[in-house]
Amino acid sequence: MTALIRTSSFTGFREVASQLGGDADALLERFRIRPGLLLEEDARVPLRSLVGLLECAARELDCADFGLRMSEYQDLHVLGPVAVIARTSATAGEALAQIVRFIGYHSPGIRLDLDLSEPQTPRLLVGMGIAGLQQQRQMVELAMGVAHNTMKLLYGSHFAAHAVQLCGISPLPLARYRRHFNTVVYTGQPHNALVLRAEQFNQPIAQQDPALHRALVQYFSQVHQQGATDVVAQVERLVLRMLPIQRCRLPLIAEQLGLHERVLQRRLAEQGRRFEELVEAIRRERTEHYLAEPHMPMAQIAGLLGYSEQSVFNRACQRWFAMAPRAKRRQLLEQSTLD
Repeated sequence: MTALIRTSSFTGFREVASQLGGDADALLERFRIRPGLLLEEDARVPLRSLVGLLECAARELDCADFGLRMSEYQDLHVLGPVAVIARTSATAGEALAQIVRFIGYHSPGIRLDLDLSEPQTPRLLVGMGIAGLQQQRQMVELAMGVAHNTMKLLYGSHFAAHAVQLCGISPLPLARYRRHFNTVVYTGQPHNALVLRAEQFNQPIAQQDPALHRALVQYFSQVHQQGATDVVAQVERLVLRMLPIQRCRLPLIAEQLGLHERVLQRRLAEQGRRFEELVEAIRRERTEHYLAEPHMPMAQIAGLLGYSEQSVFNRACQRWFAMAPRAKRRQLLEQSTLD
């Protein structure tokens, strides 16, 4: 099924493209997006189209920080009704939890997760769930910028995260990220994440409205069921989080979900999936994503995928692509120059 996204996520595209001397409508039409559709707040287009559009605009308009620039025009309100749920929550942490829970309304292809394993530094993890699309940096940085602006809206204009973590090796200087996020930034990390302080996470929201909040959550819970059919997405999120720390094992994943491992296996089987196949598919997808980064060391990629030895990663690459990692990297980089 094609993952869609609400056209509110195109907010700022025309402005940034025009500032750079580009023809915004021509770029939109190249990706089969009718320009007038952007005026319809609740319209939806394929997420893949938006991701490709941002990468194309960044490349052709020679603007490596296109996604960051575009994020300056967006905040929590691009999420529509989900924004109201967040704004009526009791605390910033609860607001983020509800955004993670209902992000599928905005786009099922955006991956959000809360990592509360370190209570003093909770993290909002941000990623894309689009198989076979290696170039995603502009969209990820747009999402990170929106997450940052969301916290400024919830916490106050003086908000500054404890840190920002970014995957991959970016062509942008760290100073550009530090200036945008007003905090320390680390690249080459296992996840894209906004790292918060405990007091920021627990900050009360001035506009909280318990009655309206309960009503909205109840409505969205009924419309967007979070039942058994969601178990695959829940497992995928945990696999992505636990691979880099080499703790991606069925018993640990089941424990995180509060399930016995046999129950988890049964629920996955009901969806026609097996845990081992899910892990294999995620490793293969992440491999293509990481290898598309020309300067990411092979040893680092192997570690991010949860392999203790690079030789195991090399054999996995041979199994998936019938070629060694370096050959696959050359292929991916050649393809990117042709796109």
